[in-house]
Amino acid sequence: MVKSKLKFIFLIKVFFIFVSLTNISFMKKILLTVAALVCAATMQAQFGVKAGFNFANFRGDAADDFNVLTAWHAGVVYESHVTTYFSVQPELLYSVAGAKNDDTEFKLGYFSVPLMLKVYPTPGFNIQAGPQLGMLINESDNFDAFKSETFDFGLAAGLEFFLTNNLFIQARYYAGSKKVSSEIDIKNTNVSASLGLMF
Repeated sequence: MVKSKLKFIFLIKVFFIFVSLTNISFMKKILLTVAALVCAATMQAQFGVKAGFNFANFRGDAADDFNVLTAWHAGVVYESHVTTYFSVQPELLYSVAGAKNDDTEFKLGYFSVPLMLKVYPTPGFNIQAGPQLGMLINESDNFDAFKSETFDFGLAAGLEFFLTNNLFIQARYYAGSKKVSSEIDIKNTNVSASLGLMF
């Protein structure tokens, strides 16, 4: 457990360095730091890393002209087993959302914090669902006209399968419930595919 804690603290330090190098406001950096420390403080033995692809789009009354944008996500996860069949997993991710309009890509980079409740009907396979909070860190210049909102919130659900004791694949769907623009009715939606490793 001590080694696991030291590895997780190392990952948190790497995350802090990433935050310090990004061009975001001081207040946002404070919020990111607090969220990372909360996850570190509640950490037990099992943590991991994951990365993968996002197939993002917008939904809403003004979303008809948008199409799927292929993007990416990466970050750290921490799984706390409550029982053999039930666990809770908060995550710290950098995730790119957005959509395409013809050949124009609209990208929104979020610091995302999913809190997934996982049910294991069989060992090595789980069904998961939970809320997800996102804070906008950066955006493509062409999204300025839409006047982006700082925070995003929604629900996520998915499936996860362990290929080995440590290596897993994951598929997840996210539906944002908050508009990402103050000008038009568009909300984030995303299908993600991830590959991860638990330590």
